Amino acid sequence: MQNTYPASWYAASAPLHEAEPTLDAHVETDVCVIGGGFTGLSAALTLAEAGRTVTLLEARQVGWGASGRNGGQLIRGFVGQERLAKYWGSSRARDVRALTWAGHDLIRRRLDEYAIDCDLTPGWLEVAPTPRQLAGLYHSYNEMESDCPDRGWHFLGAAELADTIGSDVYQGGLLSMSDGHLHPLKLCLGLHKACKNLGVQVFEHSPVHKIDEGAEVRVHAGTGSVRAKHVVMAANAHHSLLRRKLGGYAFPAGSFLIATEPLSGEVLDRLNPHRYAICDTKKVCDYFRMSADGRVLFGGRVNFSGRKPKSVKDKLIPRLLKVWPELEGIKVTHEWGGKLGVSLGEVPLVGRIGENIWYSFGYTGHGVNMGNLMGQILGEAITGHMGRFELFAAVPKWRLPIGAWLGRQAVSSAILYYWLKDRL
Repeated sequence: MQNTYPASWYAASAPLHEAEPTLDAHVETDVCVIGGGFTGLSAALTLAEAGRTVTLLEARQVGWGASGRNGGQLIRGFVGQERLAKYWGSSRARDVRALTWAGHDLIRRRLDEYAIDCDLTPGWLEVAPTPRQLAGLYHSYNEMESDCPDRGWHFLGAAELADTIGSDVYQGGLLSMSDGHLHPLKLCLGLHKACKNLGVQVFEHSPVHKIDEGAEVRVHAGTGSVRAKHVVMAANAHHSLLRRKLGGYAFPAGSFLIATEPLSGEVLDRLNPHRYAICDTKKVCDYFRMSADGRVLFGGRVNFSGRKPKSVKDKLIPRLLKVWPELEGIKVTHEWGGKLGVSLGEVPLVGRIGENIWYSFGYTGHGVNMGNLMGQILGEAITGHMGRFELFAAVPKWRLPIGAWLGRQAVSSAILYYWLKDRL
């Protein structure tokens, strides 16, 4: 079976992936994981580390979805963390705070333990386009310096920021050296290799078309099936199973990227000498960074519909040139996009159906960090350690009992609202 990854700079620069077989037999296992992105791979690895037998089913290929073609920014915490903290109040405030860096620490541990090379580069710089947003960043800086002073914080005024990123279009910024950026598809493939080395069975091009619930679950995919004591649902924006029970809680939103031709070392040092990942503070944000081979990777949403435009490049290049006008005429070698899951209630959607079907999705743009963390949390819960799982599962979930088309319109309307608000 040949590789079928969507065209992207990630797919072009990742090591060759040996495709896994399609499921065509009947398999018995402790846990069946559905989805080969960050959540599924992390859950499978956590369970394998705990001695469980695991079978992972992927509809296309490992890392095919958002996990393998996102912006690659490793950002602390998650959308909805304040709401989660408010729900629990003082009773579990320490546990909620501990989630801020848990995904980062997990990823770094696994990179070391399993010798995964994914171009991890330290430094994430959040930049403010307006004075109001700069004031919000300064408030965040004071909070973070108080709560976790050892994470490498630095607040930059307009002049220092201009020297740091070669652009004067922002009011200032907040730098965290404990955040950073990486090659997401390389991370997926490294986690896949680690899973295989621990005995996880992986089947690709095996879309699940039916789940029989019960004391033991039967998962039907391709011409085969998997009988398991537990099932992990980890398909995120591409989830289409058990709609009556899981539909209406999250909807897909589009995000898109371009990669330029490699720049000279002189230009790189002028624009971003420290190779930080950069993201603006807008809700409908632009995010950009330099790749390991010296390209600019620039991304963001390009419309309110979520549909891929005829030319991603034509939508994103004008925004890139607002930041770095000296790149006028730069050649774009790759353009791509995909869908991320947006939770209606902001907090990631975590829970279980019955006693043995577990799910997590809807990370709203923080999938590198949260996908890896939530996979670990699901694995912990299945092995009897429920504490962090219950932090999320107990939070009331918001649902729109409407069709997928109307749900996408609701997400589009929300994005438009935040786009207007960003201009204040």
